[in-house]
Amino acid sequence: MSHPVRASFPANITLPRCLAFVNRVQNPLALLKTVDQCVGFISWDFTTKLSYAKLIAVVIMYGYLLVSFICALFLVNPAEVHPDYYLKMWFFIGAGVACSLPWIAMFPARHHFRTILEFFTDQYRQDPYHPLRVRSRPIVFLCSAFFFTINTSISVFWCILLQGSCPMVFAFRYSIVERVSPTLYLVQCFHLGMTANGTMVTALTILLAFIVEFDVLGDDLRECFDTMTVDIIRRGVGRHQRLLDMVNLFREKIKPYFLIAMGLYLFLVTFSCFLLVVQLREGDYQALRFNVFNAAISIVSIVMLGAICDVLEDRVKQVGKQVYESGWPLKLVHNREQQDIYRWQKSSLLMVLARSQKKVGFTAGNIFQMSSVTSMQALKLCYTAFTMLWNATND
Repeated sequence: MSHPVRASFPANITLPRCLAFVNRVQNPLALLKTVDQCVGFISWDFTTKLSYAKLIAVVIMYGYLLVSFICALFLVNPAEVHPDYYLKMWFFIGAGVACSLPWIAMFPARHHFRTILEFFTDQYRQDPYHPLRVRSRPIVFLCSAFFFTINTSISVFWCILLQGSCPMVFAFRYSIVERVSPTLYLVQCFHLGMTANGTMVTALTILLAFIVEFDVLGDDLRECFDTMTVDIIRRGVGRHQRLLDMVNLFREKIKPYFLIAMGLYLFLVTFSCFLLVVQLREGDYQALRFNVFNAAISIVSIVMLGAICDVLEDRVKQVGKQVYESGWPLKLVHNREQQDIYRWQKSSLLMVLARSQKKVGFTAGNIFQMSSVTSMQALKLCYTAFTMLWNATND
């Protein structure tokens, strides 16, 4: 019995004509892999010059951050620096550490993430023309591009905002330092931001890829239990277990990232609230527009983290629902001649249904659950901080 393919996000989205060219994308992970080769933590192929360049850039980035910290702490006299520049100087150090921490936390798990990406590649290779995969490819690619773009804009924003606050310029009063350091300072600001950006693109693109794979698996398992063919069911059940193993592996390895990312975005939103209060009091509406833009992008990122985790949890459950709604009641018939087959078919059906009811349970460092509810609670906390700052300045 044939069923129509049930499409939901991302497969149910139709692109406008102006974006029709994206339908040519064959690999939805293409942007992820490209970004990872440049600033990510997974790809390290030292047979190519790019990996050596990435390694050198990482060493320079962390070395520069360490030297900036030493200069700000021991060599810069706060009395000789404008308070605004001094605040930005320490913001660069704090935000730089926060941007680099996700990369450092995920680096030990790079082999596991490589295994997950290889799993996705195998799935695409085995059945590249499944309708749900074909419809989802451009959407997953566009979502990755959207994540990449908004986080790049945050990096550019902070590069503009932090101009003139290089600790080395205030620590060393040499002309060559004053000429070279500001440019290098902005380059390192951008590199730190892009390091965090690459880690976020990796995490969210893999989440979207899991959503698509559970959609495809649910549709395939529905067909399996329609036919009740032993070999087809065996392959489908094995595939289901393999996909669950992959998503559970991802859940365990992504915990540090979720904790650091939520902390970083909450810090950015809260700091933006502080700047908003100061700028509103001073009437600096030009800077206010940039700050509102930065806060809005950080808020969108917080909401997306929780919402995508919710969607994936729902798709894991939908596999069981699709199997239950298949034609198994017409095929699962007990008779004495095929008792072993009947018991195996029944146990396979119950196994898939039971596995689908278990939540994946994404958490941020085992501290709180990742969901849209958690994201909204975090935003309420930021709003509370904003109102407290506003009331404090009124007094």
